[in-house]
Amino acid sequence: MPLRKKLFRTIMEKKAQFFSAWFLIVISSIVFYSFTAAGANLIDHLQMFFKENKVEDAQFITQEPLKDIKGIEKQNGAEIEERYVADVPYSKDTTLRMLDATDDVNLHSVVEGENLSSERDILVDKGFTNAHDISIGHEVELEGETFRVAGYMAIPDYIYPLKEESGFLKNPDAFGVAVVKQSVLSKWEDHQVYYSVHLSDASPEELKKQVNQTNQIIKWTDKKDNNRISFIKGDIAGVKKMGQFLPIGILFISMVIILILLWRLMKKEYVQIGTLYALGYRKREIILHYLSYAGILAISGSVVGTILGWVCLHPLLSTFASYYNLPVLEVKPHVGYLLTSLLLPLVLFIPLTYYLVQRVLMIPPVSLIKGGERKVKVSRLERLFKLKKLPFRRKFVIREIMRNLPRALFLIIGVMFASLLLLFGFVTKNSMEYLVTDNFQQVYDYEYSYLFKAPQTDHPESGQIGAVAPFTTDKESLSITGLKPDNTAIRLEDSSGEKLKFNSVIMNKSLSDKLGIQEGDSIHVTNELTDKSFTLTIDHIAVSYLGSMIYMPLEEFNQLNDYPSGSYTEIYSNKELTLPKEKIVSTTKTSDTIDGFNEMIKPLNYGVAAIAFVAAIIAVIIIYILISLLIEENSFKISLMKVIGYREKSIMNMMIGYNIWFIILGFVIGIPVTLLSISAFMNSITSEMNVTIPVKLDWMSVLISFIIIIASYHVSLWLNHRKLKGISMNEAINRSSE
Repeated sequence: MPLRKKLFRTIMEKKAQFFSAWFLIVISSIVFYSFTAAGANLIDHLQMFFKENKVEDAQFITQEPLKDIKGIEKQNGAEIEERYVADVPYSKDTTLRMLDATDDVNLHSVVEGENLSSERDILVDKGFTNAHDISIGHEVELEGETFRVAGYMAIPDYIYPLKEESGFLKNPDAFGVAVVKQSVLSKWEDHQVYYSVHLSDASPEELKKQVNQTNQIIKWTDKKDNNRISFIKGDIAGVKKMGQFLPIGILFISMVIILILLWRLMKKEYVQIGTLYALGYRKREIILHYLSYAGILAISGSVVGTILGWVCLHPLLSTFASYYNLPVLEVKPHVGYLLTSLLLPLVLFIPLTYYLVQRVLMIPPVSLIKGGERKVKVSRLERLFKLKKLPFRRKFVIREIMRNLPRALFLIIGVMFASLLLLFGFVTKNSMEYLVTDNFQQVYDYEYSYLFKAPQTDHPESGQIGAVAPFTTDKESLSITGLKPDNTAIRLEDSSGEKLKFNSVIMNKSLSDKLGIQEGDSIHVTNELTDKSFTLTIDHIAVSYLGSMIYMPLEEFNQLNDYPSGSYTEIYSNKELTLPKEKIVSTTKTSDTIDGFNEMIKPLNYGVAAIAFVAAIIAVIIIYILISLLIEENSFKISLMKVIGYREKSIMNMMIGYNIWFIILGFVIGIPVTLLSISAFMNSITSEMNVTIPVKLDWMSVLISFIIIIASYHVSLWLNHRKLKGISMNEAINRSSE
């Protein structure tokens, strides 16, 4: 009972330090459980949604409509769904893509509202309705017909609603997806037809050969190359990885802080521990007493953090699901992550705390009663400094640093971790800005891109021509584009900034990184549409990160693929062209990507601010605890300096002021550590995407981050100033009289 009273009395006496450490444990448990459980639930929902709604394995377009779908299915074993689609204007700069309600593949789910009951009903994706303030029961006019919004829907092949499957930024202000009955679209003249395939155990190669015997596949897109389907997997992986690694760092910081707190506490209580021995307390009871400090912090922090993590899990899931148009099903607690969140702090803290207490209890009780062995050892490193000729203040600071190197090292690591967290948001923002505003806009110097159903030979009225087809290697799917040597619609540069001409074979950096290809290497590719194979030697690597791309001369492209000489399948133009709709597969506007980025960057700015706020709190906690321990440990010196006549400002500078250099050093080290760790993080989440996100950090972000870290340091000083001020001159006088 007396030890129990002492336990809570000590915690209350040092409540600021213990609460700060406890708060870090709470944060780590919140992040760990909410993010890992959210990632696991999203994977569960995604797999169930894909399975129950039978997501396509591929989609393709043919020159002529397929006549015997049932016969092809019977012979090949695949399920083929004929899809009707029509892009209709919702407003001046907004397109709504109308899809028919399917029967076998890519089945839609009603997220809210009711299913289609008549030809006048329409289901719309929720992101589009939120952007345009459309509610259930609302009437919309499309193609001269009036439809009633029966509900909101989710569809597996548009889980990330992109206008083009090769796009990478959605823009609900400009594009959305809706489902109506097939009979509605079949009446419209402007509708197009493509085919969704659920392969099961069927061979895609055999299916292509079978279709090409009587028809011609002009476009084939596998599920893994369809960003509407594949992008969500990378983001879920990112959510889970962040939830696994970030809390470990916070827990490590918390663990070291708690161990430092207990070590300082036990050093101050040597006499009390020796007295407890003398009074008859057993070693086991004393060990349990000091283990209780770590146990109470670990258990209460993890329980509170896990509960708050469960509370945060639901809005996190809802936000992610609404962004990806994914229906939220039953939210499962995922017992494995729940137990890990509850027990991980305890598992980490108790063994190390036990080792620490055992180390103290190895000191003989007589020595403990006398105050332990408190000899100050002069290290070899300290002997290297010739201190005799230095002024007292400089000599004092150097000795303080040399005799407290572990504490200085931990301060550097703590600030480095806070800097990493702080810079994470800025790096994400800067990288996306570079990818879109610098790389994308510099590479693609056109507004409209028109893809034809079949090779064309007539000279276009305007624009520049090219030809594109999907290819595969043993490891990766890619696109090869043939361009004329003088093409200026696509502008590529190598790593030295030299402009590249399309009279050679050029691979972009994204594909080069994934395949490990360098200039001069060869690559064997197979045309997915015709099964034509050939080998290319890569002449140049272009600094371009969007898609897995190879560019080559147009004539050579046509020759290798047995396409007509001088033919093309794509036109790039800066103005809108009037082309026969029956010849066009798709039309792409580059401005839609820019608009999508501008929409995405708005919430990202709030995310960066939130991350910066959390990082600043962690920095303040770490610096505050270390400085407060420094003041407590040196209370006698501070009191003595006050007696001698030093002012508080001078004492603060001598005792604490030198820590600013460790703060700066921790921040500087944090910059390359951040870039390396985030580069690995980005590569892991984009490994299955056809895009690479280059890691960029601009000087303004570094400056803002540095200001936040320095501000955190000064806040910590302000919080500790009262503690230093509270040390009276009596302490030095009383201890001297003893």
